[in-house]
Amino acid sequence: MYRPDKFAMTFKAEGGRMIWDFLNERETVLRMETASYLGRPAIEPLSPLLLQRFGPSIKRVRLKQMIGHMVRQIMEARGYRLDRSNVKISRIGNMFASGSRYVKLGAT
Repeated sequence: MYRPDKFAMTFKAEGGRMIWDFLNERETVLRMETASYLGRPAIEPLSPLLLQRFGPSIKRVRLKQMIGHMVRQIMEARGYRLDRSNVKISRIGNMFASGSRYVKLGAT
């Protein structure tokens, strides 16, 4: 279950439950884990899927921040730890300029 903390109002007002459910879908989690395995921010491959599912309004700064907050909780619950924040995402068209990179606990 998502702990919205400072994003409680955004979660309620902006369809946070649907975003949380989407981020926990099997395919979405696999994309985040694959990006992490490749040393990229977990959020990086999600941009086209988020835009397709939720439309251009998902690009609002507060929503993107909440999505990053959600991704961290999902990754940590799956045995990952934060490796580095603010990793630049340079892919043209990606709605995220940066994201956090995670590593699997116990992975070398």
